[in-house]
Amino acid sequence: MCEIGDIIVIEKYKDGDQELTKHSFVVIQNEEGCIRGLNFDIIALVMSSFKDEKQKQRKLQYDNFPIVPNDEDLTQGNAREGYIKADQFYYFQTASLQYQVIGKIKEDILSLLFEFINTELKEEPKLIIDNLKP
Repeated sequence: MCEIGDIIVIEKYKDGDQELTKHSFVVIQNEEGCIRGLNFDIIALVMSSFKDEKQKQRKLQYDNFPIVPNDEDLTQGNAREGYIKADQFYYFQTASLQYQVIGKIKEDILSLLFEFINTELKEEPKLIIDNLKP
């Protein structure tokens, strides 16, 4: 089971009609629950890296939480400056998910992320349940 703050790489996941592969997420909840009649046991947020300074400025205009390599303890993976999409909550059931834990967000940064989610989001988070099976 994943712990809150774990950085995981998910092999395959869905976002609407798109099927995406190999992407990093940070776990923000690991308690079992039910949303719209579907069971889940983790909620995670997508992590992405900045390609260049221009993209960084553009992405930070949205509800994205910036991170730097020192904010993470990684056993593997890239250690680049990036962001967490704080307004997109992905719901997963780990029993049907291929993933690997590659690190952890540092405690103080995780606290700042939760504060950002609770006080800074411009709109309600998008709840993405496309990966849950009835």
